[in-house]
Amino acid sequence: MKLLDAAEKLFASKGYSNTSLRDIAANAGIQEPGIYNHFKGKDALYSEVLNRALQPLADAIEATIVNGAPEKDLVTLPATLTDLLAEHPAMPALFHQALIGSPDDTGHTVITHWLAKLFAHGENMWAQISPENRVDKQRITLRMILMFNAVTGYFLSQKLLNGAGAGDMLSPENLAEQKRLLAKVMQLFILEL
Repeated sequence: MKLLDAAEKLFASKGYSNTSLRDIAANAGIQEPGIYNHFKGKDALYSEVLNRALQPLADAIEATIVNGAPEKDLVTLPATLTDLLAEHPAMPALFHQALIGSPDDTGHTVITHWLAKLFAHGENMWAQISPENRVDKQRITLRMILMFNAVTGYFLSQKLLNGAGAGDMLSPENLAEQKRLLAKVMQLFILEL
């Protein structure tokens, strides 16, 4: 939907607080009152922007858990998440921006809730593959933070790729190499268990 695409890009580039419904409407090619035909307000629009990008991530992690977290699925999970984020490449900027925002900012509150959900899924996944609790919560959390940053940080790196003359982050070659590297990191994590 054009409205959600416009909102996603603006929230990611300007932040929740600095993005107005007027800006979103203009970028979507509609009049501001037209937003209210679809959403109650800015909070509802922001929540939907997050939901459409984050729910597939949560679903992918949940599917890995439901399947018993086989090694093959664990190794390919970051690649799956990368593919999902490639459909919404502005979202990682929105995640990081919201995380460093003021705790009373709606964007911070909503993203914190979503990330707590994703990390809870991740903890369940790691606990499932290490039932003897050989991996403590701190190590699990640090692994998840590393993978979160590796997956989302890639989408914040276009300027670095440009500077290195390495092309577009969404090119099939660059995405394939990123996913290959993520799989190697996951293999190392599994070997350490």
